[in-house]
Amino acid sequence: MSGCNELVSGIEGAPVTLYASPLACSSAVHIVMLELGTPHAVELVDIYTQPHVLLSSGAVYKELNPKDAVPALRLGSGELHTEVGVILQLLGDLSPESGLVPRPGTLARYRVMEWLSYVGSELHKTIGPLFNPAMPEAAKVLHRQKLRRTMSYMEQCLAATPYLTGDAFTAADAYLFVMLGWPPYFKVDLRPYPNLTRYHRHISERPSFLRMKELIAPALDRMKLPAFPVFGDET
Repeated sequence: MSGCNELVSGIEGAPVTLYASPLACSSAVHIVMLELGTPHAVELVDIYTQPHVLLSSGAVYKELNPKDAVPALRLGSGELHTEVGVILQLLGDLSPESGLVPRPGTLARYRVMEWLSYVGSELHKTIGPLFNPAMPEAAKVLHRQKLRRTMSYMEQCLAATPYLTGDAFTAADAYLFVMLGWPPYFKVDLRPYPNLTRYHRHISERPSFLRMKELIAPALDRMKLPAFPVFGDET
């Protein structure tokens, strides 16, 4: 309990700031913060330019976060935390009653952590390199094959449940939801995945996502980025 109290004291008393970029994996953190009603500010980062800069001020992002990647979460204490899976767990632990991350020591928590790890290592790290225009086409073919295998597994897992771990939306669903918005950019055939299509469309109706879309719309226009796709729209 002392660790949880220390965590809460690190957030209380000063604004929490999320460093995020539209369409990036940091959107999962933004969605969870809106789900929880966590008081926060959002600093949007243009990760599509070099150097990466804050949209609000033009400040060089790497000077604030040496990893130069999103998301990053600055607590009220000034401490900076990075890595999407860790930040999602941190936010869930601040609001254990929400169930977005089950309480420590429960098997339900390990299921959510299992999915956070799987989405990060098997899906996120497979899709991410496809954004690199310098990636050889032969390598892209291998990544697309791996992507299809991973999506086929998740398709099977979602055959009998509305969310990854059962009937309740968790932080892992926020992460997968954002990652599933990326495959349409790479002309992946989505027709073989009706369960994933249903899953993505269902989550796209959540108030947290709709609010996030509203908040980032001006940045999408400014950065000339596409809107979040609805999974399966082109099928």
